[in-house]
Amino acid sequence: MTDIRGDDIRRADDETRQIRDQLAAGGMLYEDIDPARSRFWLAERGGTIAGVVRLELDLPGALLGSLYVEPEHRANGLGETLVERIEQEARSQRATNLYLFSTKAGDYFRTHGYQEVAVEEIVSRITNTPQVEYYSDRPDLLTEEIAFRKSFVTDR
Repeated sequence: MTDIRGDDIRRADDETRQIRDQLAAGGMLYEDIDPARSRFWLAERGGTIAGVVRLELDLPGALLGSLYVEPEHRANGLGETLVERIEQEARSQRATNLYLFSTKAGDYFRTHGYQEVAVEEIVSRITNTPQVEYYSDRPDLLTEEIAFRKSFVTDR
């Protein structure tokens, strides 16, 4: 069980190698990380990374990626706290839509206000993000992904 709160999450500094290793060990995509353009936030527990999440900007859109929580820290809100932090950061950067790709966590994101959209929408709206660039060069992998969007624009 973990008691990590939103204020226990910080922007990653020079932990790119450690984050890549953690994502690889968890079976997650890590080859698309560009340290110059991929911003990570992490939660630490006992000196180790308990969870990570990535934000990539291509305003007015942004991409949430690499949401990963270590198994011993799951099912207690850490993933939700990480997602909320990225949503706050995207809004503060004036993003109007936050996108993501997923193959396994669609139900989770639907319950948190994300709507399924065509993969082509992400590819056409946030072309200058490392993850979209990675997938654009590997269309066979892109066909396996499901795309989601959360809009921060409210109707007036």
